[in-house]
Amino acid sequence: MNGVVPSVNRLTFRKPERLVSRKIIEQLVEKGKSFQIAPFRLIWMVHNLQVANPVQVAFTAPKRNFKSAVERNKIKRLMKEVYRKNKAGLYSFVKDKHVQVALLIVYTGKVIPKYSEVEVKLTLTLQRFVEDFQKHSV
Repeated sequence: MNGVVPSVNRLTFRKPERLVSRKIIEQLVEKGKSFQIAPFRLIWMVHNLQVANPVQVAFTAPKRNFKSAVERNKIKRLMKEVYRKNKAGLYSFVKDKHVQVALLIVYTGKVIPKYSEVEVKLTLTLQRFVEDFQKHSV
């Protein structure tokens, strides 16, 4: 395990925070709990990750809705930026619970969103995750 935990105050999104394991992503899709706040779907599960970070996250935009890789990448960049700025509360909550969580955030909309829309909806999605996590961990 990598012993370096990035400072949440610096608002970074570094490699150990990214969920890249195909095996964990497949488990998330098969067994993870999920909910949807349009235009986002969040799939999550408690998982023993191989890094010191309390949360690892992956972002996706389906090729079915956005044929152009440029469009998909733009949407993922917007989601990463909003997550980077709003992850502090999520990190502190998960650290207090002494668990590690894997998240998959899927953009389900049909049009490229504006930054302000992504910011509002993704922040709501992360807040809802905290509420759902409290319900399921009781």
